[in-house]
Amino acid sequence: MARITAPSAEARNHAHGLRGFKRPINASIETWLAPYEPLLRRLVPTLILAFLVVMGAGAILQIYNGRVDAMASARTDLSATAATLGDEIDRSIAAHPSLGIANGQIAIDAIPARAVSYPNRFVLATGSDGRIVAVAPLSARPLFVGRDIADILGDSVETVHHQSSAGTAPTLTLVDGTDAIVASRALDRPMGRIYVIQNAGDALAAWMRSALLTGTLFATTGLLLLILGAAFHVQTVRAVTADMINQNARATIDAALESGRCGLWDWQIGSSQLFCSASMFELLGMEGREGLVTISELEPLLHPDDAYLGAIVSMKDLDPRQPVDFQFRMRHVDGSWHWLRARGRGLSIAGVKQSRFVGIIVDITEQVETAERNAASDLRIREAIETISEAFVVCDDKERIVVCNSKFRQLNGLSEDAARPGLHYHEALANGGGAKVVDGRVLDSREEISGRDLEVHLADGRWLQISERRTACGGFVSVGTDITDLKRHESELTAGEQRLKASIADLQRSQYALEIQTQQLAELAEKYSEQKTRAEEANQAKSEFLANMSHELRTPLNAIIGFSEILKEGHFGPIGVSKYGEYARDIYDSGHFLLSVIDDILDMSKIEAGRLKLQPCPTRLEDMLDEAMRVVAKMASDKQIIIEAEIPEGMEILADRRAIKQIAINLLSNAVKFTPVGGMVSVRARKARGVVALAIEDTGIGIPRHAIRNLGKPFEQVQSQFSKNHKGSGLGLAIAKSLAEMHGGSLKIRSTEGRGTTVVVRLPIDGPAGLTIEQTASKRAA
Repeated sequence: MARITAPSAEARNHAHGLRGFKRPINASIETWLAPYEPLLRRLVPTLILAFLVVMGAGAILQIYNGRVDAMASARTDLSATAATLGDEIDRSIAAHPSLGIANGQIAIDAIPARAVSYPNRFVLATGSDGRIVAVAPLSARPLFVGRDIADILGDSVETVHHQSSAGTAPTLTLVDGTDAIVASRALDRPMGRIYVIQNAGDALAAWMRSALLTGTLFATTGLLLLILGAAFHVQTVRAVTADMINQNARATIDAALESGRCGLWDWQIGSSQLFCSASMFELLGMEGREGLVTISELEPLLHPDDAYLGAIVSMKDLDPRQPVDFQFRMRHVDGSWHWLRARGRGLSIAGVKQSRFVGIIVDITEQVETAERNAASDLRIREAIETISEAFVVCDDKERIVVCNSKFRQLNGLSEDAARPGLHYHEALANGGGAKVVDGRVLDSREEISGRDLEVHLADGRWLQISERRTACGGFVSVGTDITDLKRHESELTAGEQRLKASIADLQRSQYALEIQTQQLAELAEKYSEQKTRAEEANQAKSEFLANMSHELRTPLNAIIGFSEILKEGHFGPIGVSKYGEYARDIYDSGHFLLSVIDDILDMSKIEAGRLKLQPCPTRLEDMLDEAMRVVAKMASDKQIIIEAEIPEGMEILADRRAIKQIAINLLSNAVKFTPVGGMVSVRARKARGVVALAIEDTGIGIPRHAIRNLGKPFEQVQSQFSKNHKGSGLGLAIAKSLAEMHGGSLKIRSTEGRGTTVVVRLPIDGPAGLTIEQTASKRAA
């Protein structure tokens, strides 16, 4: 602690004399320096900081250059070592090719100890397969020999090869996480490459010692300067107070900006940096910070369609006298795009040549979205108005058109321009070319404050019902509906009502007559029931009579057929006159035809009488169809008709053999009968899903579409060309259909007139439903 003593009298007198001289000098100096006091107060720390910065920059530059030189020296040393070892190994391989990869270890063992004396330096040689075969120093062999070089270098192997071929030794991170410098060189086969690896930290050991010394000197000097700067603490108290006031003001501004969702920005024209307030970052959901931001930081956040902002900030000839006001989008941290509006004006600062723009940025996302929703809603409303089938128009309080649809323009003969928004409603109607009004009446009037409904009769005969309603803003909405049809119907209803009254009188007169007729109808219905019963009994008797008579007719027919055949064939000698032979043949043919008709009638009668019983048994469809085709073969050959058959072998069904054969013969006979000379008949059979489908197709004259529905009924024939050219009873198809249905199947006919007919019979493979016990046993035995 300094010792303080009282001054002597002489010294006091001497000091008093100097004090009078020094006061005016000090006063003048203080007065002169007063305006510059803040500058001087700030200049001293600035100089100290500038000196520290210069010293620090020099120290950093010296440290950085030392590191660059150390790294360059290490890379050069490693590259030279790798090149030298590579040449030595290649010479060893050339001199002793029989040693193979052993040359690598021999050459590496010959390395001077100085080359690998650095800490954590390794020399590795690999074979052509990339595996390490030689290592130096010897202590590292167990650690590396046999491993793949990729296990050491990782994914950087190709990088090392590429940069080594360019004469450089790259710095990379090994698989174990160590930063290292690696030099490499390719070797002759069977060797692969040689690698010299140096730990980067050990390579920079000398540099780190130098850097530590430099840093120590800089820290010592800086500490001394900081001690000197502490002497200005009293003067800095005022600066701190001023800074506090400034911070309070800035906090107030920031609070106002944040509450208004605004951000403050300051940009110097032509610079690549922008000052942004903390609230600017909070608008984008980022962590609040304050300071300069580069344009390159903001560009990735800009919407691609707003990339023009990057071109604006690069312009140096902007006029600061013109205010700026533009909108753009930036990406929020949540990935959404926010609309921002930047507003500002130019600002010139004394002593600064470059002008700047200062302003605020406001988040207008909600306003933009609201505007978009309003636009979409307006579009939907306009589309809805356009789709209304009535004439629709909305006017404001001055009766100017706000919106109308095409139905309104069409009704009043207006073009789009003649009915554009803003025109006076009555002026637009007066200029239109629509139909003129000839009559009209008010249906309901609720004064002008509410609205009215009226009907208008136009000169072209149309009627309109117009409904006008006042809106809250003083305008009105008018809807016009075309009620011409309603008016027409109303007239028709009025006339109909008169006719209905006349009809009611007629009906009342007829009611009594109807009651009498009802009694008569009841009596007729009773008589009809009795006649129906008699008709059914007569039909049953007819069927039984035909069945009995068919048996009685067969005996004389057989005799006629037999005797006519004897006469026709001349078994007892020739007939004297040839005409008798012709008569005998006619008798024979007619007898056979009559017999077939009787057989058909007998079969149909049995079916109708329910006396025909099926006897299902396993039946080979192929054999049965062959027999049927042999029956009609003679008839087909006489007409030169070809019969083709496509029947799979081994197709067997459970059915009544005689019934199936009769179905096939009836259908084939019809096909041959109605096919002209030289035609074709085809027979096909298919089996699928438990059903056999038998199709008989001909190229005959066909059947008209309206006649197909009647075929298959007893004694039903197609008239016209069928009945004129062909004989028959009309029972063939009816019998075939009935037999197919008795088996649980069906018969369908498809035909085209003039092109042919196809008859398809479908039969269940397992036989008809409801078999007797004997039939089921027979089926199981088969």
